Amino acid sequence: MNVPTSETPAVGGHDFGVPYAEEPPLETAAPFTARTSADGRRVIVEGHCPRCQGRTVSELPRGIPGGGGTKGMFSRLSGRDRPRAAHDPAAEVLSSEVFFCECGYAHPQQPADVSFMGCGASWRAVAPSTDGGDGR
Repeated sequence: MNVPTSETPAVGGHDFGVPYAEEPPLETAAPFTARTSADGRRVIVEGHCPRCQGRTVSELPRGIPGGGGTKGMFSRLSGRDRPRAAHDPAAEVLSSEVFFCECGYAHPQQPADVSFMGCGASWRAVAPSTDGGDGR
């Protein structure tokens, strides 16, 4: 586990000093990419956390054929009323799921029993982009 201190400098824009906080999901237009894995079983979403700017990668198992992932509680409760992209599982996941900071660093004030190692932020991507789903 990576544990920065208050003196740890930002690296590549990642602000290690942002204190851990769980808040309602943000809506962000930050660029995230989504692609279907080579085996078609997962959708891989990559980008930078809108709160701490750390690089984050989320892998979500595909649900039923044509469906997206099922990672977050917020997505199960409130994702049903969100518009979904047609015929593209990766774009569908980007437009319907709630993502969590998974930058891999324990931010200050982070509890020991968190599900995702990061700053605690959660968000929805409002301007999705995809790469064609070829698994690369």
